[in-house]
Amino acid sequence: MNKWEKFEQDCVEFLNKTYGMYAKFTHKGGADSAVPDILVETRQGFCFYIEVKHSPAQCGQFVLLPDIMTQTFQYSKQNTDSINSSAQMIIEYMNQKFDDYRNAGTAGKEIVMPGSQEIFAAWIAAHYRKKGVQFFITNGFKIIPIRQFRECFEISATYRVKRSGSSDVGKKRISVVKDFLLRQDYEIRNVQTEGNKLFITSDLPYHDQRFILNEYEYMFSQRGEWYEIRKLSNTYNANVIFSVKLNEYASGLTDQEFITALI
Repeated sequence: MNKWEKFEQDCVEFLNKTYGMYAKFTHKGGADSAVPDILVETRQGFCFYIEVKHSPAQCGQFVLLPDIMTQTFQYSKQNTDSINSSAQMIIEYMNQKFDDYRNAGTAGKEIVMPGSQEIFAAWIAAHYRKKGVQFFITNGFKIIPIRQFRECFEISATYRVKRSGSSDVGKKRISVVKDFLLRQDYEIRNVQTEGNKLFITSDLPYHDQRFILNEYEYMFSQRGEWYEIRKLSNTYNANVIFSVKLNEYASGLTDQEFITALI
C-alpha cells in the first residue's frame, strides 16, 4: 500500500472516530482522481466531499498543448473542466515565454508569474468546488476549509510532459505532415519515408520537440542521424500540474468549528 493510500484510510478512520455522531465518512476516491477522496453524509441529510492531501502533494492539473503555428498554448478538449479566468491568465503568461515552456519535457518547467499564489489557489478552489469538495484534510489531520486554502498552503505549478505511447505517422498522414514541416521554420535537410514512417534530417537538435497538426500531436524522436516523426497517442498529455505544501503555521479548524459545519 502506498503512503498516500494509507493516509487516506487513516483520515477516514479519524473522521469517523472523532465526528461519527454528526456524519458518516466513506472512502471514495483512491487512485481515481476524478472522484473526491471522502464522501461526507451528515445526520442532517446533506452531503459533500473532503479531499485528502498529505503534504507535499499534487493538487490538480489541466492539459495544455503547444501550437507551433500560432506560437500559443491551447487548452485541450481532454480537460474535464471548462477553461476559467485563472487558467486563462496562466496561458497568457506562458504564451509570452512560448519557446521556454513548449520544450519543458518530462523534467518540467516551473511557472513563476506575478500573482501566482492567488491565481493558482483560485484555480484549485474552482476545480475542487466543482467536484463538491468543501474541505481538505492534511498532515496532522488538520481540516482546512476550501475558502482558506490560499492562507494554509504554499502553491507551485509546473508545466510538464507525461510520456505515453506513440505510433508511426501512418500512410494517410505522411504527405500532410511532411508538407507542414517544410512550410514551418524547421531547418530540414532531407525527408524520407519507409512504409508508415516519416524521417527527417537536420543540423539542429529537435529531439523530443512537439507540434500539433489537425488536432494530433507529433514528436521528433532521434534515430541515429535521423529524426523519426512519431504521432503521440491520445493518452499523451502535457500538463500544468499544481503542487502544494502545508504552511508551518496553518492550524486548521477546531473541533467545534468543524462540528458546526456538520450540523
